[in-house]
Amino acid sequence: MITSPLPARARHAPPQTLFTQVLAHLPEGIWVCDVQSHTLHRNPAAIAIWDGVRDADASRFPGCLGWWADTGRPIGDDEWGTTRALKAGEAVLDERVEIETTEGVRKVLLTSYIPLKGGGGARPGCLVLIKDITALHRTEHRLHGAEMSLRALSQRLLQVQEAERQRIAQELHDDIGQVVAAMRLHLAHMAEMAGDGPMAGIATNVLQMSDQLGSRVRQIGLGLRPLELDDFGVMAALRSLVASLGRLPALVVRLQAEGTELRYPPAVETAAFRIAQEALSNAMQHSACSAVHIRVTMAPALLQLTVTDDGVGFEPGQARVAALRDGHIGLAGMQERARLADGTCELRSEAGQGTTVHAVFHTDGVAP
Repeated sequence: MITSPLPARARHAPPQTLFTQVLAHLPEGIWVCDVQSHTLHRNPAAIAIWDGVRDADASRFPGCLGWWADTGRPIGDDEWGTTRALKAGEAVLDERVEIETTEGVRKVLLTSYIPLKGGGGARPGCLVLIKDITALHRTEHRLHGAEMSLRALSQRLLQVQEAERQRIAQELHDDIGQVVAAMRLHLAHMAEMAGDGPMAGIATNVLQMSDQLGSRVRQIGLGLRPLELDDFGVMAALRSLVASLGRLPALVVRLQAEGTELRYPPAVETAAFRIAQEALSNAMQHSACSAVHIRVTMAPALLQLTVTDDGVGFEPGQARVAALRDGHIGLAGMQERARLADGTCELRSEAGQGTTVHAVFHTDGVAP
């Protein structure tokens, strides 16, 4: 884009002079060199980027050091884009290089190298496009560092959350669960001793209440973290999850396993179970579905999970924005859990077409 109007006399200037004046007004650096990489022309923007080093060679840049911006590895003499473009005759586009000028200033440049073609297919030189993206590159690096910190923090928070859930679930099972079981034995004995007496009805009612309490304790423990997940793996935990639903009159939940059952790293099994749990919960609460199909595919280097319902469906983008606005992180949480376990989670849905949650983990599995 031209940033300022050309002088009026430019309208009547010779073509070569007009071309030079156009280049002079471009904000990006333009560099033209011959086949020996000697500079033929540079516009003011290119000169400013290189701090006025007018005699620098476009290929080797004497007096300047160069590194690949993304890796920090020094750029060899034959690796500069000009040399490669002239040798291969093909354009080299959008490479990030970091240079140090003779003034000691570090800059990150976005560079492209386009070989020029002359008569008979000869290549008389090369056109170099340069843009100073130092500020953008440093901002990207800061954002990447912040993203990595947030990822580590999220992973740690999930680990602490799962450990706390495991501790509470274990206490429910070992302490409260055992007390409820012992209480039921005593109540059953009392109901038997009461026979047909006046206390028989009361004892029977309290015994039924103890059964309900035991069932509720088991459901809470399963919701927190099923003990089967750590002891027997993700399929066992999913079976317990489905079994805990009992027989629902308006919903059929089907669990299908494909392949030999394997054990996977704890982080992967936990992520897969939580994604299935969240997808099932969303289907039951929001989709008005009549059937949910959970399919788990196990292979030595792959774990796939698919949860499909036949509900009303929705528009995923709008639902995700609305959920985050209202403080609900279920949809985003499934994808974050998968990402933290080095997997992916895709959500597919359309109005009236149901919803599918598909998670994939490329990981090593072993026989239990």
